[in-house]
Amino acid sequence: MLKPWRLYRTVVRWTSLDTRCLSRSLLPVLVGLCLGMTVSMMYAPFSEDSCETYLANQDPQKMVNLRNTKSVADPPAQDDLSMFEPRLLVPRAADPAKDPAVALSANNPAAGSNGGGGGTKVKPEAKSGGKFFRPKFAATELGIRQKLFVAVLSSRDTLNTLAVAVNRTLAHYVTKTVYFIDQKSANVPAGMVIVNFADGYNHLLPVNVFKYVIKKYGRGYDYYLFITDKAYVRAERVHELVSHISVSRHVHMGAPKGVEAGKPYCSLDGGVILSQSVLTRVNASLKWCSENCHHLDQSLNFGKCVLFASNMHCSNALEKNIYETYSLKEFDYDKDILALREQTDFNKSLAVFPMPNDITHYKLHRYFCEVELNSTRHQIETMKKDILYMSQYAPGGRDSVSWPIGVPEPYKPKNRFDVIRWDYFTETHIFFQDDFTNVKELIGADKLDIQDIIKVSMERLNEKHNNKFLYSYLINGYRRFDPQRGMEYVMDLALEDTTLPPQEKTIEGSYKNQIVEKRVFLVRPLGEVEVVPMPYVTESTRIYLVLPVLASDADSWGLFLETYSALQAKSEDSLALIMIFMYEQLPKAGENDVFSALKSMVGFYNDKNENGVKTSTISFATNGTYVPEYRIIDLVSEHLSDDSLILTCTMGMQLNQEMLNRVRINTVIGWQVFFPVGFWQFKPNLIYDKKPYPTEIEFNSKTGHYDVLSYEHGSFYNSDYKEARRSLTPAHLASCDVYEMFVKHGTLHVFRAVEPEFKHFYMQLECMPSSPTALYERCMERKSLNLATRAQLAKRIFQYKAKQSAADNAHSQH
Repeated sequence: MLKPWRLYRTVVRWTSLDTRCLSRSLLPVLVGLCLGMTVSMMYAPFSEDSCETYLANQDPQKMVNLRNTKSVADPPAQDDLSMFEPRLLVPRAADPAKDPAVALSANNPAAGSNGGGGGTKVKPEAKSGGKFFRPKFAATELGIRQKLFVAVLSSRDTLNTLAVAVNRTLAHYVTKTVYFIDQKSANVPAGMVIVNFADGYNHLLPVNVFKYVIKKYGRGYDYYLFITDKAYVRAERVHELVSHISVSRHVHMGAPKGVEAGKPYCSLDGGVILSQSVLTRVNASLKWCSENCHHLDQSLNFGKCVLFASNMHCSNALEKNIYETYSLKEFDYDKDILALREQTDFNKSLAVFPMPNDITHYKLHRYFCEVELNSTRHQIETMKKDILYMSQYAPGGRDSVSWPIGVPEPYKPKNRFDVIRWDYFTETHIFFQDDFTNVKELIGADKLDIQDIIKVSMERLNEKHNNKFLYSYLINGYRRFDPQRGMEYVMDLALEDTTLPPQEKTIEGSYKNQIVEKRVFLVRPLGEVEVVPMPYVTESTRIYLVLPVLASDADSWGLFLETYSALQAKSEDSLALIMIFMYEQLPKAGENDVFSALKSMVGFYNDKNENGVKTSTISFATNGTYVPEYRIIDLVSEHLSDDSLILTCTMGMQLNQEMLNRVRINTVIGWQVFFPVGFWQFKPNLIYDKKPYPTEIEFNSKTGHYDVLSYEHGSFYNSDYKEARRSLTPAHLASCDVYEMFVKHGTLHVFRAVEPEFKHFYMQLECMPSSPTALYERCMERKSLNLATRAQLAKRIFQYKAKQSAADNAHSQH
């Protein structure tokens, strides 16, 4: 703070500044202001229009429109105001009358959503209210097509033999496969898309196939392969072939068979590949094809139509891409394969025809699988040599190469929580597989895995040591899953060396000095990661919650109904609850109803949610015996439509919106069912020392665990449930639950995954001895695992023993 005498000195100094400095800095500013005001006053009377005059001379509506456009330029005309509105730029629609392909495309909603290649942009559909609806995927809007469509021409006589063989060896390599016949078949193979024209004109089948394929799939694929069921096709190689051809090329490729109008046409038995552009040209000439293609030879009819429409002759090569085929005459696999395997043209062929029967088809498929396997192994060895050769020029030299060659190095943990645990195993058991089990018998896939690696180990050891070892037993085994490499194994094997002279036998019955120990390291590398295509589903589907209720669940009734009511109020009509009251015996008139309180609560919440879906109730008598799960679902299934989404529930589960949304997304009609793994709370009086217990489930390893043995909760569509139920006999249904029913059904994906938002309060499980043995044993195992952790149980045991000891001491003193 300035003292008074210093403040006084400062003021005097500023007031005594030289006036000459001030006048020197302010004089130019004053002169400029005066000059500007003088000039503006002189110019104002000579101005033609002032601002007010300009505004007075304008159309008021024009000025309003100008203000709305927020533009300082000349206002646009009333008809041009739309230029300032946002517009969606789409290609101008062609005249359907002039372009039949465009007319067809307008009726085809499937424009392809996955795969490679470019295509025509799809104009978004407009919903009511003038709003544009954009597709969920960019590929749909951009018109990106899938890669390869296969049309197989068959007949009623060969549908269940040759066509089935083609389906089993080809369908899983291509995007879509459809089979066409000209007459109805009494027996239709399952799992195949079959189109029956039922006109009896076999020679017109190619033209009918053209019409159907163009109408249904004409805009969804880059390339189309047309074959008969007499051909064996190496579909993986064909898919690789078309993947190396630009989608902008016009492709008419196959095995030339004959000449029509001076141009060669392709054989349908060997396969014909057409590009989408050529198929569009055929669409414009379908009428001509129907009137002029009446030969008895299907290949000639097919080729004649393509030649007229595209004016492109058939060729087996396009630039460096060659469609190799091999034609056979009176082929007998067992006699002819020894000679054919030496021919390069046969081994390089992508299609072999004609096949005399389906057994020959399968044998040939096995042969070409071995050819591909040998080729893959040769490529792997070549790549190993290349890696070793190039490593000498890399930092670290040969020592920088990881083992196995070409496989990533083992994962290096960043801290002690990232260390990957090794699981110890023997030939019969695996130890400490997870945090909740000490020892577990090797069964199923785990047992087959251990047997396989022991077999591979013996094969490699004998290759290296001239077949001198015989397997005796497994001393130690360790395995772990490395997310960067795959499954790793370390095994100590006891082997019998047959080259050593025999000595006296031991008590165990083997020669002591003949037993040698070998430690082996194995890696089962991860394969190529592929994205599984999944149909898109929305999050607005109504979920029907099916809830069986027991009298012992009385403590959880209020909490579940309150949570459900709150969720239903937010989700409007996308939730519905169906409660099944499980009586031992249905009460008679005038008898006490154990569920009377719950029924009153249901009525209260129904009245509270006036605009929501009412809760339905069903009464069921168990007669004190085990009731298979499918019988409970049947009570609901018969009252719901086929497209209803069902979620089986239990009284102790916590409902929340995130979990329900994932149920909708992970359940796909005709494709996938979902069985989430929830976090189950341990028994409160075992994990907490003091009351009151928390009302919410604490999420940590000491308060609960993910119960991987719980299968009560599952979501599926009613149509999928009915189909799976019909596929099993009543005896099979009675011995399994709904989860196992879908697994045995085998046609749907059964998605089993941990659901982080799914929490469940502790529930006392009731294991009925009358239930199937496997289900009863699983229930008893769950009952013990759901109590608490081993440390908490041990603590309670020690506390109990301490109390017993204190009580015994007190009793002895008295």
